[in-house]
Amino acid sequence: MNARLILRQLPNHLIFRILHYSLISQQLRDELVVSAGSFRLKGGGNKVLEWQPFVLWLANLLLNYAGDILGNLLLGSLPLEPLCNTADILLSSLIWYCIFYCPFDLAHAVTSTLAFRILATAMSTISQVQLIDRGVHLAGQVYENAPIPMLVVGTVMGSGAEVLKPMASLLINRCQRNQMAYLKLSNTSKVALFLSLLFMLEIYKNPMIMGINRHQLMVYILVMTTAFKFLSLCYRTDHIIWLLEHHIRYTLFGGFSRDLSKFFQRLLEPKVRRTWAFTEFD
Repeated sequence: MNARLILRQLPNHLIFRILHYSLISQQLRDELVVSAGSFRLKGGGNKVLEWQPFVLWLANLLLNYAGDILGNLLLGSLPLEPLCNTADILLSSLIWYCIFYCPFDLAHAVTSTLAFRILATAMSTISQVQLIDRGVHLAGQVYENAPIPMLVVGTVMGSGAEVLKPMASLLINRCQRNQMAYLKLSNTSKVALFLSLLFMLEIYKNPMIMGINRHQLMVYILVMTTAFKFLSLCYRTDHIIWLLEHHIRYTLFGGFSRDLSKFFQRLLEPKVRRTWAFTEFD
């Protein structure tokens, strides 16, 4: 009984979650590299990963919580309920950022070692077995022990990330077999994301809103958004969004760390003294 209780509580342990998220992020990065070509063919560094950080983060998030999301969807519960744990989301996002964009690829080098893979695989197996067990029992309660729904729910929850990998492939457009293909968010989507963030901050009464209530925020947003769209039509001011995004991606998502790595590699290269070659005609 104690062993069963320990196994049930083990997936909620911090170390277990770190290993689980690290394994999924590492596998996603390796698959992206294989599909886009070798780093050496690309000139080194993380250049292949500097596509769209938001899309890569979203794909990684779906793969991390694939089993719970699909299980809730098949059992008639709220599909996005697993994403309500803000602390867990921040933990998985931090691990994703470290593995994808850590300077000098330190985190990816650690997760690529055989010792880490063995430990993380063992932990992932425990999580898979418990998901299958929970899925079969919950399906039995919902579908009155019907065998086919129990098999389907158990298989889908146990497969988890493997089932949602086609959706992740659509997000990054790997199925187009184009090395630089990705799902590019339009300016409208980026503005919608920013406005959603403002409304969310208003709900939480964040000090960044400066005490503005919902109706005032609505008026200010309507005025600023309308003015921005008119200026974009007349003067192409939407280029500002691209410049801002470019600088953010360069600073936080691999560009700066790649150039820094090249700088240190250039410093470590041995200086070859030039020697003169003489021919027989000299």
